[in-house]
Amino acid sequence: MGELEEKETPPTETTAAQQETLEEPKETDKMLDSKKTEKTPSPQSSKPATPNAGKKSPVGEKTNEEKGHEIIDIPEEKEKPQPTEGSGAGEEKKISKEEREVKPKKIPIGGLKLPGFFMKNKPKAEGDGAEGELLEKDAEDKDKEATAVNGDAAAAAAAAEPKPRPGLGQRLRSFFVRKPGAEKEKKALVNGDADAKSEATAEAAAAEDAAAVDPPPKRGLLNAIKLPIANMIPKQRKNGDDVEMGLGGKAGLASMETLDDSLKDQDTVDRAPVKNANGTDDIKSELKDEKLAAEQKLAAEEDERDRPISLLQRLRGYKCSVDDALIAFGILLFVLLLAVIGYVLTHETLTSPPLREGRYILAVTGCGPVEGVKEDGAFAFRGIPYAKAPVDELRWRPAQLIDSIDGCWNDTLQTHNSSVVCTQRLGNGTTVGDEDCLFLDVVTPHVRYTNPLPVVVLIGAETLAGPSPGILRPSARYSRSHDVIFVRPNFRLGIFGFLALESLTKEAHPRTSGNYALTDIIAVLKWIQLNIVNFGGDPKSVTLLGHRAGATLVSALVSSPKLKDLYTRAWSSSGSAIFPGKPLAEAEKLNQQLMVTLDCSDVGCLRDASSEKLWAATPDTWLHFPQDLPQPQEINSGSRHEWLVLDGDVLFQHPSESWKRDQATEQPLLVVGATAHEAHTEKLRELHANWTKEEVRDYLNNSQIGALGLTDEVIERYNATNYAALVSIITDIRTVCPLLTNARLQPSVPFYVVTQGEGEDQLATVDADVQAILGRYEPHTVEQRRYVSAMQQLFYYYVSHGTVQSFEPRRRVINVGQDAQPQEDYEHCNYWISKDIVPRYARID
Repeated sequence: MGELEEKETPPTETTAAQQETLEEPKETDKMLDSKKTEKTPSPQSSKPATPNAGKKSPVGEKTNEEKGHEIIDIPEEKEKPQPTEGSGAGEEKKISKEEREVKPKKIPIGGLKLPGFFMKNKPKAEGDGAEGELLEKDAEDKDKEATAVNGDAAAAAAAAEPKPRPGLGQRLRSFFVRKPGAEKEKKALVNGDADAKSEATAEAAAAEDAAAVDPPPKRGLLNAIKLPIANMIPKQRKNGDDVEMGLGGKAGLASMETLDDSLKDQDTVDRAPVKNANGTDDIKSELKDEKLAAEQKLAAEEDERDRPISLLQRLRGYKCSVDDALIAFGILLFVLLLAVIGYVLTHETLTSPPLREGRYILAVTGCGPVEGVKEDGAFAFRGIPYAKAPVDELRWRPAQLIDSIDGCWNDTLQTHNSSVVCTQRLGNGTTVGDEDCLFLDVVTPHVRYTNPLPVVVLIGAETLAGPSPGILRPSARYSRSHDVIFVRPNFRLGIFGFLALESLTKEAHPRTSGNYALTDIIAVLKWIQLNIVNFGGDPKSVTLLGHRAGATLVSALVSSPKLKDLYTRAWSSSGSAIFPGKPLAEAEKLNQQLMVTLDCSDVGCLRDASSEKLWAATPDTWLHFPQDLPQPQEINSGSRHEWLVLDGDVLFQHPSESWKRDQATEQPLLVVGATAHEAHTEKLRELHANWTKEEVRDYLNNSQIGALGLTDEVIERYNATNYAALVSIITDIRTVCPLLTNARLQPSVPFYVVTQGEGEDQLATVDADVQAILGRYEPHTVEQRRYVSAMQQLFYYYVSHGTVQSFEPRRRVINVGQDAQPQEDYEHCNYWISKDIVPRYARID
C-alpha cells in the first residue's frame, strides 16, 4: 500500500463527490498495519485477506487470525457478483475491503477525536488506553454492550426531564465564562454535540487510565483515524435503542448519549459510501435526510426562542434563590449609593461657585462682588459694607444704604479679615473702634441659590455704650452643623448711637434725633432682604438673636412699625425690662449738659469734635449702671439715664403698650429668657473669700431690702447662706422677674430661665444660654451635656419652625436645667412684685 504517513486530517466537510472517491478500507488497513509488531519489516507484508474465508494466504504471510485480528464478515441481503477474470487484483482487494469491517470494540467511544479540529494544539492525554490493543474477548464486549444499552436509556430519560432554570446568581457567575462564537455554536448545533462530548469523555477516561497505561512516546496514526473508523461502523438497532458497536472501557459508558447524537448528524463524518446492488448510494440520501431534519430542528428551536413571552409568564416562571436576592439587593444598594453621590456632587457643583486656590469663594452683593474664605467647613465674609460711613455730615444721622456707585467698589472686595468695630467704651474705661464701622460679617455653610437656609442676625452688646459684640460672634462650626446663616453687624454705640439733642432734631427730617443704632439694625435687615439670597440665605426666614443690651434693642425693635416684613421672629436673652418711657423733648433737656461740657452751641461744633473728646465729655452716670442690690438713692428714678427715647420715628410708645394691643398668635414673634445667676460679677464675688449666712445678712441689710425690713423674709425664702443665693436674689430683682412681668402682657410669648449651673458655685451665668446656642459652652458632666442639647433644641427648632417645643400657654415658664421642663410660674417673682420692688428696680442698659 505504500509508505504510511502520520498526518492530521483538517476538519473540512467532505462533499458527496469526495465521499464517493474516498477509499475508507485503505484507512482501515492503515489502522491494522499500525498494530503490527515491530518485527514487521514493511507495510507491504500487511495485506488484507480476500472474502473467501477458506482461501490460504500466500507463502510467507500470516493469516489475520495468526496476527491476532478478528475479521467479521458482514452478511449481505443480496448476493454480490463475483469478480471477473479481467478484473485486476486491485478491484479484488477493494471489494474485499468494502465487505469486511473490523469490530472497533476496543476503541473508547469517548476517545474519538476528529483529527486536527478539536485536539489541535491541545496536550495529549496520557494513557488513553486505545493504542495498546484494538480487540478484546467477545464476552467482555457483550457485557459492555449491555451496559451501554442501559446507560443510553438512562441518558435519554435524563434528557427528557425538564432542566431547572438557572438562577440569577448562577447566570452572573457564568457571565464571564468564555463561550464559543455564534457561528461555532450554530455549526456545533447542526453537526451535533457528539464530537465535543466525546472529546470531554476521552479526556476524562484518559485521566483515569493514566496510572495504568504508560504514556506513548509519540502520537501514533491510530489517534488520527479514531473518529473516521468509529463513524464508518454502521449502527445496530436493538429493542428500539441505538446501540453502538465497539463499546469499551469507562468512556463508552459515559458517552453513549453523545455518540448517538454525533451519529445522527452524518454530514460531518468521513465515511466511505456503501453501494447496494443497484449501484445507488444509500448513504447520500440518508445524510441528506438527516441534515434536513437537523436544520428543521434548529429552525424550530429558533422559532421557539424568538416567540415573545409575556412579562407575567416570565415573573411566574422565575424562581428567586437566596443568591439572586442578595445580588439584586447589592445592585440596588450600589445604584442608590451612586445616585446619592451624584446628586450631592451635582447639587454642590452646579449651585456653588468654584473655589479659588481651594479656600476662597465669590459672592455677589448689590454693590459688587465680595470674596470670602473657607473656615471650619463654612465660608466667612467679614467686613462687608452695608451702609454709608456715618462720619462728617452723616454723624448723628439715620443709617443710609449705599445707593450710588460712588460708595461701591470696582474690583472684587476681599472680605477675609475681621472688620473694625464701632467706637465704644470698654469696662476698664478705654475706648476702641472707629466711627466708620457700618460693616457686617456673614458666615454661611453654602454659597448657592437653591435650598435657602434660615438667617440668624446676632445683636450683641454688654451695654449700650459697649463693649460689642461681646461673646455673640458667629460660629462657623454651628453654621455648618445646624444649616443656618449667621449675620453679625456692627452698630453705633454710646453718644454716637443714641444722642438726642434739640439742635440735632431741628436740622433733621423728620424732626427727630436719637436711636441711631436702631436705624443701623434696620439698615442691616434691609441689606439682608436684598443680598442674603446670594449667600444661600432665605430672606423670608430671619431671626433676631439679641443678648444683654442687644436683647434690649431687639425687644424694642419688634414693637416698631419700621421692622414690618424685615424679620420673621426674635429671641431676647438677658435683656433689660426698662424701655424708653420719656418723650423726646424731655430726653433732649437731660442731654443738654453734653453741649455745656463740650462748649458747643451748634451742630457744626459737635461734628467737628473728635471721638476721643466726645467720649471724654460723656458723664459716668450714662456709661454704667450698678448690677447690685437696690440702693436707697435709686428711689428717684428720674436720675437714671436712658439711652433709648421715644423719638416718634422708630419708637412711638413703650413696647409693653404694643404687647397689650397685639392679639395672641399660635406662633410667637418673640421669645424672652434669662439665666438664674445673671448678676454674677467677679467684683462682687471677691468681696468675701467665703460668703456665709452672716455675711449675706449684712449685705442685705445695707441695701434697700434692709431699709424696707425684708432681710429675714428674704433669707428664709431663698435659704440665703452662700454666694449663689445672694446672686439669685439680685438677678430676680434686676432681670428675671421684670422680664417675666413683661412676658405676661402677651400670653403667646414664651419665657425661659436657665438654672443649670457650672463651676465651684454652680452658677448659671449671664452667658450660659448663648454659649450653649453657639457651641462655646464646655460641658464637664452628664447634666451639662444634656443641658447643651436641650438649649440648642429650643433655639434651633424655633429658628426653623417658629415654635418652642416645651412651651405650654398654661405652663408658660420653661425651666432649662439638664432638660427643658415647663412650669406654671417662676418662684419668688410674685413676692417681689407684691413688695413693689419689681419692676421698679429693674436693670437699665
